[in-house]
Amino acid sequence: MSERAFIETFLRANSDYVTQKYQEKQNVTVTSKDSPVNLLTEVDLTIQKRFIDATAEAWPHDLVVGEESGHDRYPADPNGRIWVIDPIDGTYNFVRGLNPSFAISIAFMQDGLVQAAGVSMPLAGYYFFAEAGGGSFCNGRRLSVSRVQHLESACVEVDFSSVKNRRTILRRGAKIIREAAQLRSHGSAVAAICQIATGDADAYVHPGLHPWDYAAAQLIAEEAGALATRLDGQPLRVFDKKKGVLVTNGALHEQLLASLTR
Repeated sequence: MSERAFIETFLRANSDYVTQKYQEKQNVTVTSKDSPVNLLTEVDLTIQKRFIDATAEAWPHDLVVGEESGHDRYPADPNGRIWVIDPIDGTYNFVRGLNPSFAISIAFMQDGLVQAAGVSMPLAGYYFFAEAGGGSFCNGRRLSVSRVQHLESACVEVDFSSVKNRRTILRRGAKIIREAAQLRSHGSAVAAICQIATGDADAYVHPGLHPWDYAAAQLIAEEAGALATRLDGQPLRVFDKKKGVLVTNGALHEQLLASLTR
């Protein structure tokens, strides 16, 4: 089985479990990590463990990097075979949202680059898949970014997830906030970046993010024609230990880079 097929098999086998738990979320065990909005549920832990077990059976020598349970570490060899999983991206939405955006996100990396990726948005029934050089798809439909060319006409996803990030984006992204045609804040990086791929949004900006927050969605967006960089215009690499993510339809990229004051 190819890595791409492995990702799809896992997502399709586990999405119903996430949906069921969301429908019964009043009974789901929830704890907080480093802040009141950084939540952890039994669902996050279960999905990640299931994935680690499945990967160990299929590729016992591969490394899994994930958000939970001590797997949130950078690999000693970033060029090896590495799986990157966010079991629930948008856990706060899962716990406190009515019809929220959250997703299971899986990326496979080799030679330092994402080679295959998949994202499931269980409530919406959306499955996104991409392979390097092979395009990206949602429920079988090939994806393509929007053609919006001016900030004044753009829909921009801005993540206000934490107080620290909020202050940074209010300072550095003031021009974007003032001038964009529409602002959205889904509270899920994966859902937001996938909307760049579908053309439903034109740009996404975040002053932080961890590798599991964007690894899969980045490939999905780029294979649809998006451009992804750091906030200073440098290439976005999953394990470069830098901060800041800007993903756009390409046409808006230079305008947004210029708008992100230091």
